[in-house]
Amino acid sequence: MTTFFESEDDRLVLNISGAHYEINVSDVSNFPDTVLGDPLKRIRYLVPGKTDYFFPRHASSFESILYYYINDGVLIKSETIPAMIFYEEVRFFQLNDKLVERFYNDYLSSHEQKPMKADSRWKKIFSHASNIMKTFSAVFNALAIYSLCLETMSVYRSVHHTMWMVTHPSKPSTCSDVNTRPYQFIPSFDSENATLEMICIAWFYFELFTRTLITPSLFQLIFDPNFALDILCILPTILSQIFYRIYERNGNLTKINETQLFDYLTCLKLFRLFRLTRHVQCLITLLKVLYINLKDVLMLTILIIFGVFYFGLTQFVLEQMYEENEMKNIGEALWHGFTVIITIGYSDLAEHQFLSYIFAIVGVWYGSISMAIILPNVTQSFNVFHNIKRRRFMIKYKTN
Repeated sequence: MTTFFESEDDRLVLNISGAHYEINVSDVSNFPDTVLGDPLKRIRYLVPGKTDYFFPRHASSFESILYYYINDGVLIKSETIPAMIFYEEVRFFQLNDKLVERFYNDYLSSHEQKPMKADSRWKKIFSHASNIMKTFSAVFNALAIYSLCLETMSVYRSVHHTMWMVTHPSKPSTCSDVNTRPYQFIPSFDSENATLEMICIAWFYFELFTRTLITPSLFQLIFDPNFALDILCILPTILSQIFYRIYERNGNLTKINETQLFDYLTCLKLFRLFRLTRHVQCLITLLKVLYINLKDVLMLTILIIFGVFYFGLTQFVLEQMYEENEMKNIGEALWHGFTVIITIGYSDLAEHQFLSYIFAIVGVWYGSISMAIILPNVTQSFNVFHNIKRRRFMIKYKTN
């Protein structure tokens, strides 16, 4: 009779194979069809002479079942519990039938192949077409990156022998050595690499046209990152072609400032590397992690900027006491401070004062502590996002 005199303000004491739990009667009464919510079903497990209930069941699984009652019918299975054991516990406590059926179909059914319906054939065709498009997109994106690499080689450049820059300290204005790096160059638009580049651009045009057709609204198209990437992949090549045709017609494009435009356009082509985010899941995960941990990343950036200015400018002032110092201006001092703070240490600049040595040691300590505080949170978020699709046994269902 104890069960029938329990009010909603009372608490149930549950003994699950030796593990004791307590829950309000009002929480279990919200689910009257379950074993704990129905007094007639619950009375069978009441310990004689006591007010607690004993269930010889799996204790680890009961934590998820207890959460089901106190969180409005949300069921979460721990990843350490086998699916079959958890399924038997859910059935024993007679939770929502639809929930149990969904869990069984997702993780325990044989997944027998069902015949395709007539109306699903088009879905299958579109699915195959989408996979083919993704494959072609990955191939042409790889070819475009390969073409960009070839563009940096001297074989695919039209080198002008009138102006050269060599890495020698004296830096003569003219040089006939073809092994040195050219200062003025124009990409060779008559080579095989130019043909490969135009084929890749034609595919990018096709993807851009297809994305424009299937986009439901112009507003959504403008703010789509993939749309911006397609534009940045196509525009540099088109501008290079237009600029080269003007040069070819006039024949007087020999000034350094004019030919540097090809260098800038080549740098813009590097944006095609970001197209790999459509095919490499880890890059998408990295972008999500950076977005989630934006505050931590900004904090780390501010700490590094503060350290660069503080230690760089301090060492610049201290090094001016030394006649043969290597930091000739503030820009070099800030660069040296940056290499010290992030602990790279290129050794292109060095200190010569005792106090500068001390500040360098403190700068390395400061940078290491700053990154050690922030980076663990970013790493943990990356592991969560990276492994979430692999954890098929970790589920979350809601009753309604």
